[in-house]
Amino acid sequence: MGLGRFLAGTTLGVGVGLVAYLTLTNQDPITWGTHVKQQLTHTAQQLKDVQDAKDNLTQNAAKLSAAVTAAQPVLDDIQTEVDKFAFKAAPRLSAIQEVLDRQNAD
Repeated sequence: MGLGRFLAGTTLGVGVGLVAYLTLTNQDPITWGTHVKQQLTHTAQQLKDVQDAKDNLTQNAAKLSAAVTAAQPVLDDIQTEVDKFAFKAAPRLSAIQEVLDRQNAD
């Protein structure tokens, strides 16, 4: 019996509070109810949009990860070629630097 009375009292209190609010703000209960329904619908749509955006982000992150993984052999090949070029170009660059140093010293 105690829980039933509690729920009835709570419901009655909420009802009286709502009537007092609508009376003090001069609002029509039907208009207020429609407005609350629209707000709930709008909030639900926003939550759905956030969930969709999260799903899209997760999918795109997975695609990016797969692309980076697939590109790793190419990046390794590029780095190897850069290292080879640097090794081959080093003696020539050293010779060029020596000539420049001699010209600057004169």
